[in-house]
Amino acid sequence: MFELVVVLYQMTYLESSTITSLNKLLASEIFPEIKKILIFDNGKQANEPEGLDERFSYHHSPSNVGLAQAYNYALSQCGDGTDWLVTLDQDTILTKQYLQELIKTSLGSAESIAAIAPVIKDQKQQISPVRSDTLRPLHNTLPQGNQIYSQDIMVINSATALRVSFLQEIGGYNLDFPLDYLDHWLSGEIFEYQKDIQILKASLAHSLSVLHDSELTASRYKAILKNEAIFYTKYQKKLLKDYKKQLFVRSLKQLFLGRFAFFKITITLFLRSALDKRD
Repeated sequence: MFELVVVLYQMTYLESSTITSLNKLLASEIFPEIKKILIFDNGKQANEPEGLDERFSYHHSPSNVGLAQAYNYALSQCGDGTDWLVTLDQDTILTKQYLQELIKTSLGSAESIAAIAPVIKDQKQQISPVRSDTLRPLHNTLPQGNQIYSQDIMVINSATALRVSFLQEIGGYNLDFPLDYLDHWLSGEIFEYQKDIQILKASLAHSLSVLHDSELTASRYKAILKNEAIFYTKYQKKLLKDYKKQLFVRSLKQLFLGRFAFFKITITLFLRSALDKRD
């Protein structure tokens, strides 16, 4: 059985392509394997949904706790008989093919499979799965669908199904990463525990804001860099030296492009990291 969680931020349930596409699918096909769908709303104002499938429930968190706490809350709500928790962002378009393949794949999956994920694209760019053993994951040969991987890939949170028993084994989601790099950490934990990730044939569309400069504010960029630094200094240490070099190159590009607010954030972090001898 599956439980799903959709996390909203500054968006109503009616504006969420994830919720609207899922609700439409449930109206055309029952999918009895889906037990419950939790809408976890991080917005300032509560917006109780109406007219959705009866399996939808709603939880409002006006303090905006991010993703990790939202996912942990959803995990705590998984009842007996729930084998998989599917984590969903607010702007992924779900398809019948994805749900059918996910359910079918889960039924025959070995215990070593801790996560099942689709291929996800932002327009023509594949953004999940990508390689995790490089700092330039979009500029390398990308992992393929219909495969099982035991190392060196990362899948994004949205539309990934996690085995509930595995999440309980690792103590849930890591609060070091309230939002950014949570998926990097979790993919690494799966392989650290010698488990596997299965990639489906199905492909979904998703908008990844960090790929689009116009959608990225300086404050948002600073938050991303904070979690990025934590990830490479604590969890992916083999890439730490290369990460520090990348920070310097990134800062020069930002300076050349006249993105001075971003340059200031990046160069400050680089200078701090240059004094850190952990690598």
